[in-house]
Amino acid sequence: MSPYQYLVVALCCFCNVADGFDVASLALAAPVLTREWGVAPAVLGTIFGVSSVGLSIGAFAVAPLADRIGRRPVMLGAIGSLAAALLLTSVSTDVYQLLVLRLVTGVGLGTLVVCLNTTVAEVSTDKVRNVALAILHLGFTIGTMTASAVAVLALEYSGWRMIFVAAGLLNAATFVASLALLGESPEFLAKRRHPRDLDWINQLLARAQKPPLADFPPLDAAHRERGTIKALLAPDLRQASLLVWAASLTYAIVGYFLLNWKPTILANAGLSPTLAAASGMITGACGALGHLTMGLLAKPVGEGRLTAIYFALAAVSLIIFGIQPPDPVPLLAMAGVTTLFVVGAYTGLFLVAVKMYPADVQNTGVGFVVGFGRVGAIIGPMIGGFLLGAGLDRMDTYFVFSAIAIVPAVTMHLANRLAARRPQSGDHHAASPAV
Repeated sequence: MSPYQYLVVALCCFCNVADGFDVASLALAAPVLTREWGVAPAVLGTIFGVSSVGLSIGAFAVAPLADRIGRRPVMLGAIGSLAAALLLTSVSTDVYQLLVLRLVTGVGLGTLVVCLNTTVAEVSTDKVRNVALAILHLGFTIGTMTASAVAVLALEYSGWRMIFVAAGLLNAATFVASLALLGESPEFLAKRRHPRDLDWINQLLARAQKPPLADFPPLDAAHRERGTIKALLAPDLRQASLLVWAASLTYAIVGYFLLNWKPTILANAGLSPTLAAASGMITGACGALGHLTMGLLAKPVGEGRLTAIYFALAAVSLIIFGIQPPDPVPLLAMAGVTTLFVVGAYTGLFLVAVKMYPADVQNTGVGFVVGFGRVGAIIGPMIGGFLLGAGLDRMDTYFVFSAIAIVPAVTMHLANRLAARRPQSGDHHAASPAV
């Protein structure tokens, strides 16, 4: 790893800090904004929902364009659109403007989360790749925490609009830094082979203090239609893709149920509202530990195997949480343990995806993993609301979600066995001119 490679990883982490800030911005501004504009709860729910729609569009439709036209223009477009949308949100005057701007923000976020994962995976060496991806995901958590701190000051001294000004300026800073530091993907250039692409590759290799190439490396024997779902369902990828998509969908059903309903369930179990709210700090710290432990342990244990183990342990911890007596200490402790395994497994999904998909379809593959996760993010809270509304208690509700959590454990176990049986041609990244 050269200093330039570390710098690109740091830049991507900084971008993900900005993403975490962006995601949290509306939730933090909403209480004051709704009073100021007289927004009904149903309308606010629609505004939140349109962000999820935008995220799905970005992951499913826009991020795969990076496999066709290059990662650099797609990433710069996503960061630039985020900066513009957030700054415009700070001067918006009605709900309709806010709806459009949150849709644009969602598309930018959904696109960028895919490109950040594939860029970090490509620029990192095999030795540090898993840890680098774990730190990338940790950046998102740091961003949401930073947004909370900024919101406290903004709402105290200047109003909700300053939250979006800060978010927009943060993205503007990442845009300028990316414009200066971010090169095109060498793997993409090696596949495209335009007249000047070898020169571009050698410029990037020089930045990374690596020897230049005299000619393009040999192409893989497999020819794929870049940026299409057909490529992900080719015979050599079909089973693995379907298994990872199922894991992403069911993971998100469980993960976003916990994110949205855990404070309410803790309060219903007898914890004070203050203690229930404090669970966010405990689960945030445990989530960070989940990212890091997955990054550190995935290589020696195996990415697919450890992800399946984390999902299985998440299912067990959900059962234990459900049968806990309403005592604050064990309830909060198990909330943290559950989050550690669920969030760690989320990082594991990305480690598996970036290793599984070849460079020419990697953005498309990771984009579909993110996209199915966004579908699950919509379904999970709805299932939780239905179960609690139907009168199920904490134990029964968590038993249901524990059963759902078994699905990604099984699918990741099967995907891992499939990868072990499949003839390996080596790491997709190691064989490329990646920097």
